[in-house]
Amino acid sequence: MALIRHSGRTSVEYLNRVLLFICEIASLCLPALINQAPLVYPDTRSYFMGGRAAIEKVAGLFAHHAGGGASVEATVQKARGVRSAFYALFTYIPAVSVSLWLVIVLQAIIVASVLRLLFRLAIPGRERWQTTAFIVALALLTTVSWATCNVMPDIFTSIMALCIAITLVSWGEPGRRGWFWLTLGIGGSMVMHMTNLPIALGLLVVGGVMIRKPIWHKRHRYMVVSQAIIGGVAAMLVVGVVGFHQWTIAPQSPPFLLARSLQDGPGRLYLLKHCPQIGLDMCKHLDKLDLPTEKFIWDDDGVYSAASPEEEAQLRAEDKGIYIAAALEHPWMQAAAMARNAFVQLITFGIYEYYIPSWAEYTTSDMKLHIPDQAPWQTVISVVEYGIVFGSLGFIAFSWRTLPLPLRQLAIMMIATVLLEALAGAISEPVPRYEARVIWLIPMTALLIWFSSHRAWHLNRA
Repeated sequence: MALIRHSGRTSVEYLNRVLLFICEIASLCLPALINQAPLVYPDTRSYFMGGRAAIEKVAGLFAHHAGGGASVEATVQKARGVRSAFYALFTYIPAVSVSLWLVIVLQAIIVASVLRLLFRLAIPGRERWQTTAFIVALALLTTVSWATCNVMPDIFTSIMALCIAITLVSWGEPGRRGWFWLTLGIGGSMVMHMTNLPIALGLLVVGGVMIRKPIWHKRHRYMVVSQAIIGGVAAMLVVGVVGFHQWTIAPQSPPFLLARSLQDGPGRLYLLKHCPQIGLDMCKHLDKLDLPTEKFIWDDDGVYSAASPEEEAQLRAEDKGIYIAAALEHPWMQAAAMARNAFVQLITFGIYEYYIPSWAEYTTSDMKLHIPDQAPWQTVISVVEYGIVFGSLGFIAFSWRTLPLPLRQLAIMMIATVLLEALAGAISEPVPRYEARVIWLIPMTALLIWFSSHRAWHLNRA
């Protein structure tokens, strides 16, 4: 009878844990539930089509021996290599196998799992419902649920940052299984978007500088992060070599640096001064030097998308050379532009690019997106989000002197993630979605500090 009672109690506890986890997933999927569909962005179709191209490429590798695969090779070579092949597959396979809903459910499961691990390590001895309360509060009050519900790789930047922080911060050993999942979380998240690699390297440096213990004493932790980064780079190189026959982690990447230099000014002045003497292909497009970055690259009446495949390749080859030469010729203008872009990126983190209503219609071969214009309610929610972020920063600063060392280290690394994301805006187009995907880490840290101090207060009273 005692065994039956024990088994029954265990079953009830297991059911309770499952129900709480479902509650966490549902809260992280709340924007999609309100939207009645996963949120989509203009780039969602590019990832979907990239996944289809990747599947065809893999099939083509086996078709070559049978005399096929030439048409597949041509299709892949025309693909925009800047899109992560890994997130493209992460989007395409669940969508065509089950539903696009499966993509965001998987993202929600990953986010909830990482947050549960963080909460357990930061506040040991907690009750299970407190973890759920922590995750639900984040889902309701921050941008984490919006990034999770968007069929874009954005949420993986935060997942990567959290896994790196969990690995480096002075918490207890997670065990062999824990090390495996943390390594997979870092490397797997890093390959989902091109900007994740520099952010991962930046966090590795921040961890080495800011964490007090000498690196030698925690070398196994730094080895885990380093191995994960190296593994991610190797995986991206495989895509470049196998898919595009290029030894690069960014095959066929459009000329972002060139477009940004033109919009910021140095590139425009450099080309007007030196063309046509320098003999660059870009000298043929002096009438389009005033185009903004997005139009220059993606519009049919721009430069890059309107060019032939041969001219596209030439523009890619000239990209970094023009950017560097223009920056050296106009260093103060370039530095001012980079500082301005980084600042704009840092303070722009509303939900303006998470669209409700939005949805996708798709088959196995194509996808059509339905995306509205920005709605007024998005501004209202964004204002609230700004208040939450700045209030969280104030709470962290107020609590700083009494924080235990691990929470200080976590706060440093989360703030560093937000700043590193802003630095990415120094050489790219500052957009709200980029900062919104990581800004929730600051309220998360503040909420974790509150839970920790609240628990300590109860222990002292007891």
